[in-house]
Amino acid sequence: MIDALLALLVLCVCVSVGAAYMQTASRVVANHQDIQREFMVLQLRQFLASASSIEVAPDRLEAVVRHELFTIEQDKNRLVKRGGYEILDENVDRVMFYEEGERIYVQMDEETYQIY
Repeated sequence: MIDALLALLVLCVCVSVGAAYMQTASRVVANHQDIQREFMVLQLRQFLASASSIEVAPDRLEAVVRHELFTIEQDKNRLVKRGGYEILDENVDRVMFYEEGERIYVQMDEETYQIY
């Protein structure tokens, strides 16, 4: 009898831990796109902070960093940094860059982020 109760207790603990793990994993999977976008915005901010000059066009952003020209633009469904080929974000439908005063923004899929 004690063995059965002990086995039932162990089973309840395992089910509780498993349920908590599944709930946490589902939140991480659901927010994957948001986390990826936040890292992309942070990466662009760091990159543009070291730029000596920045030119903004609606379809691209050009920056000179350490005397080398880089272009950030949409390539199919990706946001890429050329001067090489670095993928900054994927599953992007539409990208637009614009300036307001001293600030630079990127609008991606109806969401706007300040990148400089």
